Amino acid sequence: MEISKIADEIKRLKPKAHERFAENLIMLISQIERSVMLRGPYRLVVDSNILMRLESYRSGNITEGLLSILLAFALIKRLPFHIDVVVRPVVFYEFLRLKNVTSTREHWERFKELKAIIENELEIILFFDGIETYAGAEYYGNLIASDANKIANALRSYQDRDWRFDFIRKAGDFDGAWLGNGLIEVPPFLAAKGLYTELGLEYFNEGRASIFFVDHIEKHLTECPQNNKEIIKKYATDKIFLLTKILKLSPKGVLVGLADIDILTLCNIQSQFNDQALGRYVPASIGMSIDENLSKALHYFSSIHLSSLQMRGGEANVSDNFAIMEAFIHEQNRIKEGEERGKIAQQLIENFIDKIHSHGIFQSPVS
Repeated sequence: MEISKIADEIKRLKPKAHERFAENLIMLISQIERSVMLRGPYRLVVDSNILMRLESYRSGNITEGLLSILLAFALIKRLPFHIDVVVRPVVFYEFLRLKNVTSTREHWERFKELKAIIENELEIILFFDGIETYAGAEYYGNLIASDANKIANALRSYQDRDWRFDFIRKAGDFDGAWLGNGLIEVPPFLAAKGLYTELGLEYFNEGRASIFFVDHIEKHLTECPQNNKEIIKKYATDKIFLLTKILKLSPKGVLVGLADIDILTLCNIQSQFNDQALGRYVPASIGMSIDENLSKALHYFSSIHLSSLQMRGGEANVSDNFAIMEAFIHEQNRIKEGEERGKIAQQLIENFIDKIHSHGIFQSPVS
């Protein structure tokens, strides 16, 4: 859809829908802009809600979410970075309505359908990450179904569990602040990390997905009325337990947010920046979603920093310390590179905003 036609559709939106459109567009642009701190090549990992809006568009439904997506992709095509659009297995699984494919024919028909939805509406070439064959889709579908069952059972067990916990305890089993006399004070977050046990996930990266379950456990600990409120308040820091709003059970007990685990763990800018340390080749993944909570989580994990220097004393370590210093300078240059890419992206984004503004896209509609 041409920008002029998108603008015409935006002008037809009601005030509330127009407001949501603007919020969605800002979210999507921010997700792209922050990610160029990483070195390319880039792969854009689309969330299920992107696919759902495009699927609905094929049925004639033009929503504020769709219009923000179309403009975001118009911007992407103007950026001077190589960005491939990728569908992950869990998004394909959600596209199948949480069911697995059962035959080569069924796989091919649904695969073609998904491919056409994105390629035709966005006028791009779409890539897949392991589900382009029936064997691959079936394999990953089975892993995802198994993980989904384990995750749902874990969240149910958290709801039923007695979360009474003594934050002041003997040192040994948990990390915490030393109080003396063999006692430590355990902050709720460290208590949650200590209480978390692996689920045995096979599709999702267990280590990186653990942040969701630790967040759930910490929330239960802080909400348990028998637990020490003074210690909880001491370490609260305006905690909103954002990840519990992303991955959760619906009122009917249905697991929500499965694909969001994949996107946040794969597109976490902090962990990707560390993965690319010292020139290691790791293509950067950009998460794209119009889910407000997931967008906030992506933003939260977008700040980057270099690890502090681990220098060793003594004359014998002088040469090694110089090598450590040189490596640190090399990493500082990586940040400067990212900042330069950010400036390029920012300028192009400003030009794009000016262009779409000239079409009256940001004018408030008449109630």
